[in-house]
Amino acid sequence: MAHSILTSAKRGAYVAIGLYLAMVLLVSLSAQTPSTVQPPIQVAYPAIQFEHRAQAAEQAPDAGVALL
Repeated sequence: MAHSILTSAKRGAYVAIGLYLAMVLLVSLSAQTPSTVQPPIQVAYPAIQFEHRAQAAEQAPDAGVALL
């Protein structure tokens, strides 16, 4: 009985090590792959979009207030 438990533990350890190595290989290969994701909107300075939103909010201060 102890022999079967040790054999099962060895197999489990080998499977865990194999999965770990596969994960490390996958992560290292994906880190080396160049990413070509483009943002949907390109602006000269990223803060411009927030300034525009702030100005729009100042022009319509009660846009978010519902009238009852």
